[in-house]
Amino acid sequence: MRYQTNTLEDVLLGMVFSQYDEKFRKYHKLSLSILKEFGFGQERVTETRILLEVETLNRELLKQNGRPLDPKWPLTFASSDVVLSILFGNNFHQSLPNDHSALVKNSIECISNMDLTFNVAPIVRFLPAYSRMLEGLHTSSERVLRAVEAGIEFVKSNSSEATFVGRFIEIEGTDYDHTDLVYVLRDLCFAGSETVSTTLLWAIVELANHPEVLARLQREIDEMVPADRLPSLDDKPRLPYSEAVKLEVMRRRSIAPFLVPHATLKDTKLLEYDLPKGCMVSIDWSVFALIR
Repeated sequence: MRYQTNTLEDVLLGMVFSQYDEKFRKYHKLSLSILKEFGFGQERVTETRILLEVETLNRELLKQNGRPLDPKWPLTFASSDVVLSILFGNNFHQSLPNDHSALVKNSIECISNMDLTFNVAPIVRFLPAYSRMLEGLHTSSERVLRAVEAGIEFVKSNSSEATFVGRFIEIEGTDYDHTDLVYVLRDLCFAGSETVSTTLLWAIVELANHPEVLARLQREIDEMVPADRLPSLDDKPRLPYSEAVKLEVMRRRSIAPFLVPHATLKDTKLLEYDLPKGCMVSIDWSVFALIR
């Protein structure tokens, strides 16, 4: 299937950028129910999936033998594979390595070219810098959709493993809306590839710039977690400083809430201003800077 992405509106389809309407509620509820079948919200199941990827990541980092490296892609692929294994199965990255790589890399590229300026001042698309950004957004979006299509076909030809795609088609039936499935998967890939890895990268930056915090964090983990295993949710009550560091990184480096556009659900009055239902709400970055 060929997806046309000739306008910004074509790119911004799917759940993340849709209106809060009946269609959104349907796929939000359906997606959440399927994800719960695969352990979403269940700490033990989710932790097991994450720890498997952490062990794989550790092995890759140890291969560097202490040499400097850019942690972006190892972290991105590790965090993405937690979600991709649910969507397309554990063998997706091995059976279709090119599509797997294209899906992860172009998801990051697509998100990096998204700019709220397009929403609040669409005329900027005609400026050279924003025009190039929009072109990159179109190109990476098309590549993501093609990789998602390959993932769907892979699941259809390998139905022995339970996957999100398989359950979606099973629940919706043979007359399911294929385009809606593609965009739902696209949005889940965005969420799985970008937010976690970017938060982890910011954590590295913050810890590198605050060595005293890093030292205290490492000391707490060394004292409370046996050296022969990774930290577990069972250790959380004994790691208050680690929890505080995690929450502080997420507070200082909030990501998703400021990328996704917001609109009012009903007529609203804010200070002296009347905001009608459906009005796009932009972010006052000066206020955001003050709370940092």
